[in-house]
Amino acid sequence: MTWLATVLPTGGDRLRRALVVVVLFSILSKLMLGALVFSLNPDGIFESSDAHEYHQLALNMARYGTFSRSVNPPLDPEIIRTPAYPLLLAGLYQVVGIRPHAVIPVQIALSVVTLLAGFRIACLLFGPRAGLLTAVFLALDPVSMYYSQVMLTETLFGTALTLCLLGMVQAIRIPSPRYPSWAGVCLAAATYIRPTGYYLGLLLPMVLFLAIQRSGGWRRALASAALMGIIFFVLVGGWQVRNYVATGSTAFSQAKNQYLLIAKAAAIVAMRDGVSLQEAQQRLADEHAASLPPKFFPASQALLLESQGQFAQSVIAAHPVLLVVTTSRGMAANLLGPSNMAHLLGSDNVALRDAFLQRDFARFPPSYWMAALSSWTVGVLFLGIVYGGVVLLFKRKGFRNGDIALLVLTAVYVILVSSGPEAYSRFRMPIMPILCVLAAGGYLCRGVIELGECDDIPRGALERAVDAGHAARRLS
Repeated sequence: MTWLATVLPTGGDRLRRALVVVVLFSILSKLMLGALVFSLNPDGIFESSDAHEYHQLALNMARYGTFSRSVNPPLDPEIIRTPAYPLLLAGLYQVVGIRPHAVIPVQIALSVVTLLAGFRIACLLFGPRAGLLTAVFLALDPVSMYYSQVMLTETLFGTALTLCLLGMVQAIRIPSPRYPSWAGVCLAAATYIRPTGYYLGLLLPMVLFLAIQRSGGWRRALASAALMGIIFFVLVGGWQVRNYVATGSTAFSQAKNQYLLIAKAAAIVAMRDGVSLQEAQQRLADEHAASLPPKFFPASQALLLESQGQFAQSVIAAHPVLLVVTTSRGMAANLLGPSNMAHLLGSDNVALRDAFLQRDFARFPPSYWMAALSSWTVGVLFLGIVYGGVVLLFKRKGFRNGDIALLVLTAVYVILVSSGPEAYSRFRMPIMPILCVLAAGGYLCRGVIELGECDDIPRGALERAVDAGHAARRLS
């Protein structure tokens, strides 16, 4: 795809016009999809049980001002979900009434913010052509399009995470407290959206320190990393105080303990014993309950979940090989699973997939298969293009650039912590901006310019340097 270097505009009015066209396409295509889903399958917004839980949390916040998943009083404090996304829903319900579909235009707008942030990151790393190609990729991404239409945290989390990475990329280049502060705030927001972001508060400041230290010295690196980390932990610490007051636990969320038991440990037991995931979950629950002393009861939900997490860790520690195998399978499902747009229209994606693998094509009518197979095919082709660009980038530059290392480590973390037995394309969605930036860089960044220097070259000079490099190679 090197021909893109001569096709895509490089700057000025042409670049802005092209970006506007891409943004308009992204908005209109998602609005059209939303209208189709609303007309054919209004319940498509509730993609999973998670969506119903977010809806209930938002209802209680709007009606009672309480963060609780309980359907009826007394409203027990919620300790697994985090409040940012339900708060967004509750705010919408206060304005427009209890209309869940009102979140769709908001998520489409958020997807545009993510697109523009990805565009800016790619411009800083690889130049404006790569920025525009990143925007094109994000506008066409089937997974991003799908999750703009359902009541789940993926779109909002992806926006906050991408804005955090943009702040960090800027902080590497510009010695100002503004950018590490911005990164810390956005990372805290991402953690309030999905608690899986919590440990990024430890990882990303360290990566920022190493990236800045290479060119800006250890003092600026330490100051920037410390500022980002302090802002992050001060902001998330408020929720930990709330949890301690409400439950006696300082954990930011009990989602980790629940996930360890019903996903990681259950996947190991299912593989070890040759049983279904549901049976493995029930076995673990029974074994854990039997291991508790009688004086443990009655225990709070927080104490019970923490005990389950410790029990799950003992199971995981006893089977390191099975942990690697099950995690590898989950990562593969995250990275390679195509989305099925037909699921929004009411088809059962899991049942379709199982029937396809079993070659049981008589289970569903031809219309279901046409919709599913076309969606899967588009998804696989799109992934092939994106991963092809990522491979090209690593073949040329590897991890020699701190910006690339930052993006890759973030993507690996998100995929790794979401690699349970029920992993699928949903958990890839927040890192699609990262993959699209890397792919655009692989297709468009030339070997004559070191990646670490791209941001120091004016945009027009970048393309002139590329052309000069090609001319020099032809002469040699």
